[in-house]
Amino acid sequence: MKRQPEEVDFLMIYEHKVRELENLCLIKYELERRGYKVVIKHIEDEEALEAVKPIYHAKVVTTMACYQNASLEWHTKDFVAFDKVIDMQWENIVYPKDERAGVFKNYTGIGREVVRVSWGEANKRRLLKAAHMDERNIKVVGHVGMDFLRDQLKGYYLSREELFPQYDLPMDKKVLLFASPFYADNLSESYIAGMCKKHGEDWRDYYAFMMKSEKTILEWMEKLCNSRDDIVVIYRPHPGHIGKHMSEVAERCPNFRVISERSVKQWILTSDIIYTGNSTTIVEAFFGGKMCYLLFPYEVTDGFELKLISKGEKIRDYDQFYRSVIGEGGAFPIAREEINDIYLVDDVPSYVKFADMAEEVLKDPSYALTKEQLKSYRRKQPVSIKVQKMLQRQDWFYEKYRRVLADENCHNKWIVKQRELRRKKAKAHERFAIESTSDQEIAAIVNKIAAQLN
Repeated sequence: MKRQPEEVDFLMIYEHKVRELENLCLIKYELERRGYKVVIKHIEDEEALEAVKPIYHAKVVTTMACYQNASLEWHTKDFVAFDKVIDMQWENIVYPKDERAGVFKNYTGIGREVVRVSWGEANKRRLLKAAHMDERNIKVVGHVGMDFLRDQLKGYYLSREELFPQYDLPMDKKVLLFASPFYADNLSESYIAGMCKKHGEDWRDYYAFMMKSEKTILEWMEKLCNSRDDIVVIYRPHPGHIGKHMSEVAERCPNFRVISERSVKQWILTSDIIYTGNSTTIVEAFFGGKMCYLLFPYEVTDGFELKLISKGEKIRDYDQFYRSVIGEGGAFPIAREEINDIYLVDDVPSYVKFADMAEEVLKDPSYALTKEQLKSYRRKQPVSIKVQKMLQRQDWFYEKYRRVLADENCHNKWIVKQRELRRKKAKAHERFAIESTSDQEIAAIVNKIAAQLN
């Protein structure tokens, strides 16, 4: 344990590596270029899980999403003390049913007080109308991820010639990418119940829609792969959601591959045709200059179809799907003006706009959370836990506590319970191991970005 917290200007916390890490590294590059100290941590970072007192003092923490008190407590745990919060809100586009006031994604508690990123004017209108946020705290800066599809950064990604040999993909075949919007087909009942608690019982119906859609789309793709050996299908799972059905198809069809590594933009830029469903991936394909089709064999559960997608042309059956593969698919399925309302794109890159905004938040004291707000977001704990944490923050006690924990000959009931709690934390870290990163990996990404921009 570090005895004194390390002072940083920005501490950035992410959840899904392929969704967020490159974007945060681009922001880190720009903020460090301006002279600020920036640290990036995974939400289940081992050091953070282990901490019983702050390792860092951050003037500003950026979170993956800050919907309510529990969100911020999960992000910050005990490992960071902070003054201000910027919510990156990577789920900027919500289901229509989430646009009503008072629902999970329209914020309660501390979620109403933080600074929030909006990709465009459409989300800002929602935050004002349904979430009743202070307009000053809503920052329309665009989606930083789209900057990687600008000319200045397109060279950041590997070319097809560089990428495909790493995954044993043939260079001479047409490559179709399906960016899956589906949750895994092996979710536990407890996970489903948790999602229903957040989004309403009809999420269970939406999950059934996803599983039925996934089954049919996989059947289309298996049929295509069996009939055309000049085609390869790359099935990219929704982040963190690798299911059994897709893996079974991959076992039967050598030209059907399940690949979850690397960002979706890397695969968009190196594939020939892109497919997705109820997902904003179509926008990344649009800015990447690639054709993207929407696969919808069934109607979406009421209230869950994204507005952007609802206005698009959809493929409903295998014959339509096959015609799109051979080049008879028609125009891009969503109009540009619909995209422009959701994603602010202009001559200034979003990472620059974000850095400008972050500087403003850092320097302006009025964005600081009050002492009352910083106390109120944590769950109330019994006196015994409060005393335990107070003691653990004392270096002399903590060192002795660690020694006793490591002594397996000590069978004190309280110590045994503490060992079990630590094992549970370790399992949580193992579950997220695929999402973890290192300082070396982050530095390599930042250096690669710098090489392109410089």
